[in-house]
Parts: sequence; C-alpha cells; structure tokens
Amino acid sequence: FIGLVLILLLKKTSPPLPQEQIHFSNPDDKPLFLRDREKFKETCLRFFEKFNLEYKHSIWADDDELEVALQDETPVVGGTYLALCIFEPRNNLVEIHKVTGFLDTIKGEGAARGIFITTGYFSERAIQAAQEEPVELVNIISFINYLKKFGLYD
Repeated sequence: FIGLVLILLLKKTSPPLPQEQIHFSNPDDKPLFLRDREKFKETCLRFFEKFNLEYKHSIWADDDELEVALQDETPVVGGTYLALCIFEPRNNLVEIHKVTGFLDTIKGEGAARGIFITTGYFSERAIQAAQEEPVELVNIISFINYLKKFGLYD
C-alpha cells in the first residue's frame, strides 16, 4: 500500500518527459541561436517576419525572457500580437504558471493572439492550459522545424 502511495505522489511531482527531444552529439553542432541569447532574439524576430508580423518593440524581462510586441495589419483578422520567447528555461521545461501568466497578459493587453517560443519544452499541464486559448506554443522541436521550412535554420 505504501508503495502505491509513493508511486502516486511521484507521478504528481515529476514532470513528464517530452515525447520528442532533440539532442546534439557535439556541443559545436548546436546552432548559435541556442547558445547565444542575442542570436535567439534575432532568430525569433526573423521567424515573426515570416508570418507577416511587424516588429514594434521588445525587452528582455530578465536574463532568459524576451517580451515582444508585434502588429498584424491584415484587415479583419489582424491586430496586436504578443510574443514571449524563453531562452534556456529552468530544467529545460516551461511550466504552467508561465503559460497562464502569458495568457493573462494577452487578455489584459487586448492582444489578438500570443506566440510563446522556448528553446526547451512545455510541461503537459502548460500545454493543456493553452488549449482553446489564443496562443501558439512553439517548443524547440517545432521552432527548428519552422526555421528549416522557412529557410532560416543556420
């Protein structure tokens, strides 16, 4: 009985591992935008351009969180977009409180949508919190796939 209780507690405290992970066999194989936060910022801004989002301004909220304001001028469906780009999240995982905080910011600022990019992964609870919300979660796997599709992967 105690073993069952411990297993249940462990399930509640340990974040699930992402289904798909990326590994670089040599540290030099890791793209520069995954090693340098300014290159990460540049890559994120180039990524947004591919979606016809006009860059307005950005600020590093702290050492690993870049907040970006964007504008989509498309009639009817356009509007203000907010982006949060997290460079090297703690434990390589973005937890639910970061996503719900960003959702609150999107709603509070009256933005049409949000884009959340990370060089890590999102926890299962964070992914669930974003469902049916005006936000796109982009983990490192998706980000690299988009960059390759757009010819931006160095």
